[in-house]
Amino acid sequence: MPRIRLNGISVNYRDQGQGETLLMVHNLTSNIAGFDRIFPELSKHYRVVAADLRGHGHTTHEEDEEKAKTFYTFENLANDQLALLDELGIDRFYLFGQAYWGANTALHLFDRIPDRVKSMVISSSSMIISDETRKPYDVLGEAGRTNFLRMFELARNEGMMAVYHDRLEYGQFWGPSVLGSPEILREFVLAHELTSAAAFVTIPYLTEQTRNAIATRLRERAVPLLLLVGEDENENNRQYFISEMRKDYPAAQVLVLARSGHYPTIENPADFIRTLVNFYAGAG
Repeated sequence: MPRIRLNGISVNYRDQGQGETLLMVHNLTSNIAGFDRIFPELSKHYRVVAADLRGHGHTTHEEDEEKAKTFYTFENLANDQLALLDELGIDRFYLFGQAYWGANTALHLFDRIPDRVKSMVISSSSMIISDETRKPYDVLGEAGRTNFLRMFELARNEGMMAVYHDRLEYGQFWGPSVLGSPEILREFVLAHELTSAAAFVTIPYLTEQTRNAIATRLRERAVPLLLLVGEDENENNRQYFISEMRKDYPAAQVLVLARSGHYPTIENPADFIRTLVNFYAGAG
């Protein structure tokens, strides 16, 4: 896959297909290989573009945890996406963002260039406040918070494969379709190996002020937006994502995807593809 120099870093990306553009943004502890199951079919309908986020895959990593605080920000992540779009000569596009990192990068990008986003699909997340006192894992309950704090220490002290094995044991965001699939687990091994430990422990800020500003922009522009959640997602997480997205943007549509948990692009790619194609067609 090609690499390009943008915003002072090397960005690994994929650009496949023709026609209207679909920009896809992956989640934390992943990379564009996580879209391998869906790229061939989606590229029959769209020009599909996706890039490894900073700290993931083969895009530049920053491993110094202090420097990581200003390197891994949603503003920087969105700016990388915007620079790639401009470099590729793409004006208007459909948008997809997966989970906390991907969804909020997509929403920050929309906030920057709302007139260029035709419609968007957000999966497995909502705009969760992250600042000096509030962290996204706080909304996951005591077990989720404990899991993340333990994984952060493992990442710092032992590396990302220790995080992978911890998730095998405690299953944070990993449901039966992940844990029961050797093929998916092999992919997750590679994804963890190619994720920066400093990126994993650095939670980009999403302040209440920024969340409110993006929510206002969504309502002003009335952009078609679908929130996609898996039926196997933890029920409390699923209901939280839905209620918070509707609080921010009452016009958001919601679809619960069968046979899927936190990773619909991997767990149920066929229904995920049909959902995206049908929604974008209707929204367009």
